Parts: sequence; structure tokens; C-alpha cells
Amino acid sequence: MTWFVADAVGESFKRTRKCLLEPFNLMKWFKLAIIVALAGGGGSSGYNGSTSDYQTRELPQLPFFDPANGNRFLDPITSMQDLPIIIAIIGSIILLVLIFWYISSVMDFVLVESVTKNEVRLREYTRKYMRMGLNLFVMRLVLAIGFFAIFAMAALPMILQIINDPSGNFWPMLIAGGLSLIAIILMISIFSSIIYSFIYLCIPIAMYDQVGIIEALEKVVATFRQDWKQIIGYWAGRFLLWAGGGVAFGILALTIILIPGLLFLLIDGIIYFILSEILQQSIIWLALAPFAIIEIVLLIMLSIMAIMPLHIFMKYHMLVFLKKWRPLTTIPFFELTDEN
Repeated sequence: MTWFVADAVGESFKRTRKCLLEPFNLMKWFKLAIIVALAGGGGSSGYNGSTSDYQTRELPQLPFFDPANGNRFLDPITSMQDLPIIIAIIGSIILLVLIFWYISSVMDFVLVESVTKNEVRLREYTRKYMRMGLNLFVMRLVLAIGFFAIFAMAALPMILQIINDPSGNFWPMLIAGGLSLIAIILMISIFSSIIYSFIYLCIPIAMYDQVGIIEALEKVVATFRQDWKQIIGYWAGRFLLWAGGGVAFGILALTIILIPGLLFLLIDGIIYFILSEILQQSIIWLALAPFAIIEIVLLIMLSIMAIMPLHIFMKYHMLVFLKKWRPLTTIPFFELTDEN
């Protein structure tokens, strides 16, 4: 039996070399690094409110309490005054996360189109796949809500216990509940990884078969039923490739940013020494802040560009595997010459 996950490595390496090095184009690397970074997914943030000094006997009926002091409750008046600010902050964070998720979904299509044609046209491809990106975003949002609902239901008994008995000893419950939640998180992570592997495979099908995301996903599932062994090998092989490539390119990225990082530290030290002779301490840090921000951004961009070839190779590997696993989908690859 031929394992497509292994057969795809050679062609993927050739296509990656052709895309990135033949010829070398720094602007092309920069654009691909931006696309890879934007296609990396969203994040999460939280907000911690303030606490008060009211005694338990003064507000015995309220479920608001300070976890650090089991016999103290939050001031309800202060909480109600802060509520609009809290809602505004949380709403702004959620909105930014959703916007980034949508951009990430569009960039997944842009990345596939860029590596397939070996042409990086960021604006053109972005306009072209905004609608498909929206459909993918909605699918991801529904999945995220579903996974969060599962986690929330698992954590609900522990949360209710804390609310109903704020003065109790929570450590035994936290330890037992924490272990259960860790198991739930692991199960959700495994299940979501399987689902997202199907979703990434359905993206080029939706693009080049000109079908919707749901229909493309149905085609991936149908092919999986016919040839599930190849997908099992695909998961195992991809895990090994990501693990090995992550270590190698991680070391490379650290090496690449080490020299400019040390150079930036030296320059900052010289500037600090010069300014310390003529300015106050607080003003010096304010003067150095813009330089520090610029240096951090540059180091982040260098690290992204250093790790970007691994992502390009893995994207080619996924596309070549899909071409072998589901030949009904015609992926319009750029041509490779005999020398490649």
C-alpha cells in the first residue's frame, strides 16, 4: 500500500523551494509571512473586576464574593456602576477577536491560492475570497460556540457550588473538578483537531470545485469513508512533520533574532547612557519606549519570516496529499520543470 502522506513530501519540498528560492524575492517572503501570520487564528482575553471591603453580615444575600477573602463580598453599587465599562471592554475584545477570525478565514483561502499559483496577489485574492471566508468564519464560530458550551456545561456544577457556598473550602472540589476539566479539554482538543483537519482539506475543494464549504466538507467526509486508512496515516505523518519542523525552525528563528536582538540591546544601552547625562530617569524611559516598540515589531517580523517556510511546506504537503487522495479535485498547481 502506498502512503500518500509520505509520497507528498518530495513534491512538496520541490514546490516550496521553487516558491521561495527560485528566484528569491524578499517582498514575496514578506507578503507570505503576513498571510501566514494572519491565517494563524484568533486569541482570547479576559477582564478582572475590582473587589470591595464589605462584610458578609452586611450583605448576606448577595452571590458576589472575593475569592481571596471568603467572608467578603463585592459592593453591588460599585459593581453596577462598573458594569457598563466591563460590558464595553468585553464587547470590544470579542469584536476584535471576531474580526481577526474573519480575516484569518479569508487568509486561509488567500494562502492556498498564493502557493498553488506561486503568485502572491494579496489584495486581489482577498477580494476574491471574502465571501468564502465569511462562510468559513461562520462554520468556525459555530464550532467554537459548541466547544465552549461543552466546556461550560462541564464547569457549571463547580461554578454553582462556589456561588451557593462562597465560604466553603474549595480546594478538594477544585482539584477534583480541575482534573475533570483537563480531561474535557483534552477530548475537545483531539476532537477539534480532527474536525479542523477536515476543514483545511475542504478549503481547496471549495475553491477549485466551486462549491460551498458545507458541500466541500461532505465530499471530504465521503472520501474519508472510502479510504480512511490514508487519513489516519496523514494525521500521524503530519504530526511528525510539524514536530520535527517546529523544533528545527524554532531553533533557526531563535538564532536569526538573536543577533539583531543583541544589537538592539547594545544600541538601547548606548542611548540610555547618553540620555542619562541630560534627562531625568522617568523621561529616559519615555524616550526609549518608541525605539523598544519598533525593535519588538522588527523581531516579531523576523521570527515570522524565519518560521514561514515551514508553513509553506506544510501547506504544499496538504495540497499534494489531497491531489493524490482525492484526484477528482483538480488543483491548478504551477508547473515544475525536470530540473526541479
